[in-house]
Amino acid sequence: MRMKRTLGVLAVLGTLALAGCSSSNGAAAKTDASGVTKVRMALNNTPDSIPIIVAQKQGYFKEQHLDVTTTTLSDITVVPSLLGKQYDVGFTVAPILIRAVSQGVAAKMIAGNDGDSAEDEGVQMYVGKGITSIKDLEGKRIGSPTLTGNINLATKAWLAKNGVDVSKVQFVQVPTPNMTDQLKADQIDGAELQDPFINTAKADGLTSLGDPERALTDDYLGGTYWAASNAWISSSPKAVSEFRAALKEADDWIAKNPDQAYQEIADYTKVTVDVAKRSPIASFTTDVSAADLKIWGDTMKQYGGFTADIDYDTIVAKG
Repeated sequence: MRMKRTLGVLAVLGTLALAGCSSSNGAAAKTDASGVTKVRMALNNTPDSIPIIVAQKQGYFKEQHLDVTTTTLSDITVVPSLLGKQYDVGFTVAPILIRAVSQGVAAKMIAGNDGDSAEDEGVQMYVGKGITSIKDLEGKRIGSPTLTGNINLATKAWLAKNGVDVSKVQFVQVPTPNMTDQLKADQIDGAELQDPFINTAKADGLTSLGDPERALTDDYLGGTYWAASNAWISSSPKAVSEFRAALKEADDWIAKNPDQAYQEIADYTKVTVDVAKRSPIASFTTDVSAADLKIWGDTMKQYGGFTADIDYDTIVAKG
């Protein structure tokens, strides 16, 4: 089974964004007399949010007694600090939530979303002129969507495991849509790319050295997730179960209706269907694993300067 790419245009939540957010207080779930729970959701502005869009349009949330309203954010690094305040459920990645929890944010993963696998190298390192091996990247400039996100973290692990002195690599933050142009102009020597920009790099004749996330595991690795505040989860475990059930229905619908799913992606991301189809639709999952979170946490400790000790079971909602 092909698993969807790990979202890369993300940053680990910074100290400033977390200031004043260490309290365990948060908004409880609001359920009316008929049993309908209102859910305020923060999405990401990429195809990774499509299960939520599908669950809304196909009526799966309504079937599960959920009244969902969504807000699309381009910067999801702030999501953990806003859970229980502006939002009840939000889009996140493991490094962001792990660091947020370590700094006092009371939140948990309530469902998986998508990930990466050896069958679907949806994150790749594309390189410019004169680079033919991973070792050639030592002393060079690599463009990254963020300097503290999950792709950059995986890239550092990948470089180190292939004999590169990471301290001799210069990482520069580059907007993902600009990376292939900067590669062709010799402004950077490598680029951390994900779909649909991988297809742009292929069309431009650029070379890939492979998927950096394979340095973390050869198997499925959860990439993106849905998280909620501890207060919201404890006040309505039923709403958490209903959310997962609706999401599972949406995941199944996407797998069975690829053409319609591509149309939903095109509409949501404001591209043509032809552009949307340049990237594969892979499977989504509601699964969330403490073991996967630990892989990210251990990598953060080794390559990201992370020092906190986390019990990863405690940041996965049970049930």
